[in-house]
Amino acid sequence: MLRWDAPAFGPPFELWREEGILHLVLAPGAQLRTSDMKELIRLIAAMDRGGRTPVMIDHATGVVVPDDARRLLTRVCSAQGHPIAVYTTDALCRKQLEVFRLVDRPRFPFRIFGQRDEAWRWIRERKQLASMERDARSSG
Repeated sequence: MLRWDAPAFGPPFELWREEGILHLVLAPGAQLRTSDMKELIRLIAAMDRGGRTPVMIDHATGVVVPDDARRLLTRVCSAQGHPIAVYTTDALCRKQLEVFRLVDRPRFPFRIFGQRDEAWRWIRERKQLASMERDARSSG
């Protein structure tokens, strides 16, 4: 009988499109290296050719994003303008995200939430605003 072993490592994230929103889930304790960030950026670009689809992030506890990977993501998101909602229940994670928001000062809509329903409401509002702006450009 063929013996099967689970992979030595799992992906640090999952990404899918749902109701016109990109949903990113970070695995607990994930290490998002620069190579992981590049792969994530490629996947987002493949799923969103226009570069403006809102992104909902479920940020698990213990996720580590080194400075170089964070700077890469910030640069790409600033150029594209994806609105980003981050949901986390972890207090340390929330503090780190607030430091990111204050120090890196992203040039794209970025909010941090402790309640998933609030995050979804905000990200859906961003989707509606983007849709209204598209409609206004196409009709005017």
